Amino acid sequence: MRKTSFILVLFTAIALAWDPLGYTYLGEVLPVTGASGDLSLGYFGFSQYWETDTLGFDSLYSHREGYGVVRFLWTGRYGLTSSHTISFVLPAFLQIAGPGDTTGVGIADPWICVDGWMSRDPQFILRGALRPTLKGTLDTGDYTESDRHVAAEVSATFLIPVSGSLSGPRIQASGGLRKYFTAWDEVPGAPGDSADTSPGMEFRGEARMILPVNRELNFHAGFEFATRGETEIDSSDITGSEVSSLDLRTGIELDNTQLELNVDVFYRLSGQNVNKEWGFVVSGMGLDLGDIFSLGTGSRSSTSGESSGGSESGRRD
Repeated sequence: MRKTSFILVLFTAIALAWDPLGYTYLGEVLPVTGASGDLSLGYFGFSQYWETDTLGFDSLYSHREGYGVVRFLWTGRYGLTSSHTISFVLPAFLQIAGPGDTTGVGIADPWICVDGWMSRDPQFILRGALRPTLKGTLDTGDYTESDRHVAAEVSATFLIPVSGSLSGPRIQASGGLRKYFTAWDEVPGAPGDSADTSPGMEFRGEARMILPVNRELNFHAGFEFATRGETEIDSSDITGSEVSSLDLRTGIELDNTQLELNVDVFYRLSGQNVNKEWGFVVSGMGLDLGDIFSLGTGSRSSTSGESSGGSESGRRD
């Protein structure tokens, strides 16, 4: 039973690890023909996991050995209009610690998304996103962060000033629904068995308080959560395959003429059939797309506030 539960957790927990799309919620869109890009680098570890028993109670168990994973995230954006930005989000991973000789490295499934203003006062952005699946073709090794299911998401982001001005303390809140389409994949809890599986609808959200320290430095802290229903196989739910998580996220954003840097720390507070992760991400390392998409003097390599800080001033991505 413990072996089956262990495999179930590893199978379902990947989707509720650090979320590449959630890390790139926008607080503003780019100007028309504006382009930007950024590379984020993070380290995440986990040695325990939550498992739900037959009575619905969640207990914390330990993996045989701890896992350590380096995660990369490259994001490129382009301003389609003065109100719409298209983004390409490409995650990758490298397992550097784990049980025995297990290894894993590869490029996970990319996201393509469009963000558009719904309202500028108050600030309200609507996002539509699609994640085609690479089906693990760019992975190698035992550990993977790829998914066989195509996914689509609709979400919204609100930026709410606390003191009446966006230059002061403010709250950034994002949330949406993610749909996973049916695909031929391994059956959760049944190693070696495959079938047409359909993960349940997923609700994701986050909220954080952004506190300006000075003109160049912001501090932010808040929570992220996700919850997904049971996976279906042949129109029947797989008992115990639902997943959920609640994470603490805090960090700083530094933005001046010499340096544009974000540092975020993540810690999983609770969950259901997921790993107890912790980690940190550093972003603001460049790889700007302004030169690539340059269209003469009309092109601007502009940036926009995103979920990692929510600044309304020019940002690196």
